[in-house]
Amino acid sequence: MILKGKCLCEKISFEAEDIPGVVFNCHCSRCRKSHGTAFATQVFAQRKTLKFIKGEELLSEYDGESGGLRTFCSSCGSRLMNYSKDTMDYLSICVSALDPEFNLKPTADCFVDDKFSWTKVDEGIQQFAAYPPM
Repeated sequence: MILKGKCLCEKISFEAEDIPGVVFNCHCSRCRKSHGTAFATQVFAQRKTLKFIKGEELLSEYDGESGGLRTFCSSCGSRLMNYSKDTMDYLSICVSALDPEFNLKPTADCFVDDKFSWTKVDEGIQQFAAYPPM
């Protein structure tokens, strides 16, 4: 499926092809802090399918200690995607940046050992203490 997304100010827009069935809720502290939420929902895509329609020059990167780059719009601050410096194979796209027709449900909760005590996880999907095996 081709995923289409944009930032809040709509100065950056992009598309990429998802990896079917790989949609995770991440409860790690880095995702919580960078998104300002209790968890972040990410859909995975093959990085070679990423195409910027407009605004790629506005993309900013935060190089965190985890070895991954977290990208955001330098104009409005919207979180957009994550990818590794070490591999060009995959990226995760923030579901919050996707257009409304995105209608895939999360398939797993990861870093559940780090979640807030008041956060409820969906018992109907897989749960992982840290990264899921991929």
